[in-house]
Amino acid sequence: MFHIVVCDDDPVICQQCKSLLDTHYKKKAQTDTLGSAQELNEWLGGKDKGQTNIILLDIALGEADGIELAKQIRTDFPEIKVILLSGYAQLASNVFDADPVYFLSKPIDAEKLYASVDRAMKIVSGQEIKAVTVTGVGGKIFRIKVDELIYVETSGRNCTVYLDNDVSREINCKLSELINMMPDYVVATHQSFGCNLHKVKAFSKEDGIDLAGGINIPVSRRHYKGVKEKLARHMV
Repeated sequence: MFHIVVCDDDPVICQQCKSLLDTHYKKKAQTDTLGSAQELNEWLGGKDKGQTNIILLDIALGEADGIELAKQIRTDFPEIKVILLSGYAQLASNVFDADPVYFLSKPIDAEKLYASVDRAMKIVSGQEIKAVTVTGVGGKIFRIKVDELIYVETSGRNCTVYLDNDVSREINCKLSELINMMPDYVVATHQSFGCNLHKVKAFSKEDGIDLAGGINIPVSRRHYKGVKEKLARHMV
């Protein structure tokens, strides 16, 4: 499922976009609305749990500059695609400095809205996920680079992510939620474990998975077939 955020200080625009998107995409997308730059920063700072794919962002967002916000999103969260909104034609001249997926003029036209979101969804679906944003225990935000991840282990209601160079992060996230944020070569191997298949050195039903650094994790009967099939495609 795609996660879309509409950020506009006009609640009528927020509700219009949400209603159109909810009706058109139904179970394909979930839409949330935010009314200020502060709310957007708090959202991206952890409330979205790293799941946002697309942001529809007003250029004139109160006292904030939506174009500058879009540039910052492009730098900090390159996996998120931004669609810019504006009711002021004179602002359109520098809108592409922010490299948006699409620029929509207000009032919002439904068909143009769908075209812009379709384009963003296509880009999101085709791009390689290189990093995810997660909230650590205690509220600290981390960017986890996928190619540094070795394995994940549940610890109570949280997960501990083990990375290259003996780095680990305890994060406020369920195993299933984290796996869903990752590329398909990061898989659950057990109800309490998941791993990066690019780090696998050996695999068997009896002995589980041997990972880089001499680490071994179990593979449950329920996960064995799926892990084996994906490993055949991704083991390097």
